[in-house]
Amino acid sequence: MDLRRRIVEAYLRGETASYEETAELFDVGRATVNRLLRRQRETGDVQPRPKGGNNPRRVDLEWLEAHAKAEPDGRLRDRIESWYAHSGVRVSLRSMWRAMRALGWTHKKKSRRPGSGTGRKSKSGAKHSSHSSQASTQAD
Repeated sequence: MDLRRRIVEAYLRGETASYEETAELFDVGRATVNRLLRRQRETGDVQPRPKGGNNPRRVDLEWLEAHAKAEPDGRLRDRIESWYAHSGVRVSLRSMWRAMRALGWTHKKKSRRPGSGTGRKSKSGAKHSSHSSQASTQAD
């Protein structure tokens, strides 16, 4: 904030004759000087504009919680369609995922491929699988 004010004051007091000179003096870009002086003219101060905020959730969490309890195995896409039918508001997959996460629900974690069936070896080298014990009994 101090630098912003010094830039504006230097230009307004006439210490520099142009935006370029002011930018060079303070080692900032010309666009920065222009933006700060415009903000000073329009608002009377050089404070930056507030960031973000006011981006309310598009899915009603109370409705979603009731829906999730009624259909605990429902897919996100199914929830999106149900929400659209209920509210007329279309949301993205990511928005629905975030809303479910806000409720503390997580998605199912399914294995994409079956296990190898060979079993794991312990530190001693013996396999921990029923396959190895079955193979030794069949060989006897």
